[in-house]
Amino acid sequence: MEVKDMICIVCPLGCKLKVIKSDTIETGFTVEGNKCFRGMDYGIKEMTSPTRVLTTTVVISDSSLKRLPVRTTGTIPKHLIKQAMEIINKVEVKAPIKVGQVIIKNILDTGADIIASRSMHPYSEHEETLKDYLVQG
Repeated sequence: MEVKDMICIVCPLGCKLKVIKSDTIETGFTVEGNKCFRGMDYGIKEMTSPTRVLTTTVVISDSSLKRLPVRTTGTIPKHLIKQAMEIINKVEVKAPIKVGQVIIKNILDTGADIIASRSMHPYSEHEETLKDYLVQG
């Protein structure tokens, strides 16, 4: 009998789940410790096909910051995260970038896009003057 203890991350309660493989139940698993129905779904999904939202950064040029925060538009299979990061780490974008702008379309055929989590404007020489002013003021 396969048993796995885990913390549910679907809601703020953080229930301590015990997921037990069971051949006598239609779903194939028994979930104990969940305080809501979402915990049962999470426990079963985590045992059968775990997925995650991927958040990271990519290199951005012509901007005052060097990295642009990005994320997936949905979940991707957990076993593909390393491959996705290998692709993402090769990407370099150029400012301007708008929040929600697609950086990589349909990464690894998962149906999820990599999008910008914030807007980034082109670097301006005036920013340096403004930084100097703010430090002095």
